[in-house]
This record gives sequence, C-alpha cells and structure tokens, in this order.
Amino acid sequence: MKNIILILSVSGTSDEALEFAIKKAKEESAKLTALYVLDTGLTDEVFDRFTDIGFIGDKPSTQLTEAIIKEYRQRGYEELGKVQIRVMEEGLEFNPMMVNGNFLECVLNAIKKQEADMVIAVRRKRSAFKRYFSQSVVDDLKEKAPCEVVMFEVE
Repeated sequence: MKNIILILSVSGTSDEALEFAIKKAKEESAKLTALYVLDTGLTDEVFDRFTDIGFIGDKPSTQLTEAIIKEYRQRGYEELGKVQIRVMEEGLEFNPMMVNGNFLECVLNAIKKQEADMVIAVRRKRSAFKRYFSQSVVDDLKEKAPCEVVMFEVE
C-alpha cells in the first residue's frame, strides 16, 4: 500500500495542504500518515526571541523549557486530532505520528520507516532577504528526501 506523509506545523495545518493530501490518498488508495515533529530547536528560537527583547535572561530555567515543550506537544495532539477526524470522514487509513528531535532528521527517518511515496509539507512565506541568505528546512527536505515532496506556502 502506498503511503503519503503530511507534515503538520506548529503554527497550524494548512487546509489546502490537508485537502491535497486527502485527495492524493484517495486517488492512490494510499494510507495517510500525519507527522508532527517536536523540533528540539524550537525552544532555542523562543529563548532567543525572548532574550533579544529582554523578557528573559541568558539562561532560561528548566521549568520554562518544559512548559514550552508541553505547549508544543499539546498543539501537536490537537493538530493530529483535527487531521484524524477529517481523514476518517473520508474513510482513509490513518496513521498519526509524533516524534521528538531535529526536524529534518525526524522527517527523513519517518520517510524511510514508513516507506513514503510522497511528503506534503508547509512552510511560511519568507522575505526575499531571508530567502537569499538562508534555505528553509523544507527546501533542505526537498533536496534530501528519497520521494516526491510537495510544498505549500502559508502567510
């Protein structure tokens, strides 16, 4: 059976990406796997922003780290639940996954483990300046994935 992986985002799942994933899974008689990655780098980004604006000092507490991870995990469960309801309405086979670690490594491992035929990912629109100086993690995924990667951009 074919397998399509929909990567869920911390900032919310794109309805367009979800509907595309469902359509593809129906067309291909594929299982739809929803993957939510608790990226270990997310807390670093939050701390950097808070430190830059003077909200916290240079050494955030363990409690703050745990609270942020807990919040991201809760968002993950909510996103997986929303997708599961929508996918099951269509009568498709569904596989929810939540993993911890580096985003790119986790996604590539899931592709290999699930023997994915396609990955659907969402990335935020970035300014021309950011695009010039850095590549998004989804661009990296597109280069390194052993299967087709379909990308959606959101505001």
